[in-house]
Formats: sequence, C-alpha cells, structure tokens
Amino acid sequence: MSETQEFDLQQKVMEVIVERLATGERLPPEKKLAADLGVSRSALREVLRAFQASGLVVALQGSGWYAQPPDVSASIADGWNILLRTQPNVLPQLMDIRYVLEVGFLERAIETLGISDLQKMRDLTDRMVAKARRGEEFVEEDREFHRILFSRTGNILLEQLLKAFWDLFNQIEDLSFRRSSDLVRSAELHQQLFQAILTKDRESATRYLREQFTDIRRRLDGSQTL
Repeated sequence: MSETQEFDLQQKVMEVIVERLATGERLPPEKKLAADLGVSRSALREVLRAFQASGLVVALQGSGWYAQPPDVSASIADGWNILLRTQPNVLPQLMDIRYVLEVGFLERAIETLGISDLQKMRDLTDRMVAKARRGEEFVEEDREFHRILFSRTGNILLEQLLKAFWDLFNQIEDLSFRRSSDLVRSAELHQQLFQAILTKDRESATRYLREQFTDIRRRLDGSQTL
C-alpha cells in the first residue's frame, strides 16, 4: 500500500470513528469494514492499531472495536515536562492556570457532586489528617480529592487538563515544593473545604481553595529561590 493509499484509508477510518463516537455504537466488524472500504483486513487492522495507540479506539475481546473520546492529558503532561526542563520558571505559571480553572469551575462542581462523591471526599480528608498527624504526606489522597471534586462538571477538557497537571507533578524530579511546612494545617484546610462544599457554602469553599493555592505558590517561590 502506497503512502497516499494509507493516508486515504486513515481518513476513511477516522470518519467511521467520528460517526460512531456520535452514536456510541461499536465499529463495524473488521471483515465488513474492510469490505466496505475495499482493503484487506490486515491493512485495516494496522490502521486500527495506530488509532488504538493514540487512544481513539479500544479493542474489547470477543466484542470488537469501540471508539472513545481521545485523552490528551498524557501528551500535554509530556509536553509541559519538556518545557519545564528547559524553563523551570514556567511551573508557577502552570499553577496559576490550574488555580483559575479550579476556582472558575468550583461553583458548578459543588452543584453536581453526588452523595457517593461526598462520602469518598470525607474519607479522603480523614485519611489526610491522619497521615499528616503522623508526619506523612498525602499526595495521592490530595489528587483523588480534587479529581472527584471536578468529576461531575461534564467538562471533558477540564478533567483532562487537571489530570495533566497531576501527571506532570509526578514526572518532576524535585518535588520538594509539594511538602507543606505544616502538613496538619494543609490537611485540615482540605477538611474545611470539604465542609464548605458539603453545606454548599460557595464563598467559604472559594476562600479555602484559594488558601490552598496560596500555600502551594508560597512553597513554589521558596523552592525556586534555593
């Protein structure tokens, strides 16, 4: 198959993927799809595997191929990581963007959380406080708390951007800025934020969330002056 033919096949398969994304149906069986497109199954499978690597389709054993919305969080985090390795001073700027996103979507997040979400968030804050009192960090609990908080907004791009921020932090070698000078206070701040969310006290919730970012920014400024 020539490069032109391969490109044409990719475009045709992409059209099928877009169509099935809109309907939620699985892709046609390989045999039928190959016949419809006038190509061999091996050529079709090669293209499907390329789309699978990019996250656009997934193969379920015994069921077939399914289209799924692309998750660009990994590529964004990788790109940001490269940028940070050449320009470390960009990290506070990235944190500023995350701050704007979380504060901007906080009110919608509060309105869309369900009972099970709130129960999980309560458990997470309890674990944060318990760990903090033992002098232990609670990075994973912190990440899951914020993931759940914004998980019901219905904004896929927001979810992927926030995931990219956390994935980026896991890639950074020097994570000294992540450890608060007062772990207990940081954990209790999450508890206070949760209580404000639980009672739908938007003003207090915004204040506690901003205080969290103020603490993070203070640590970032301190780590970059060392």
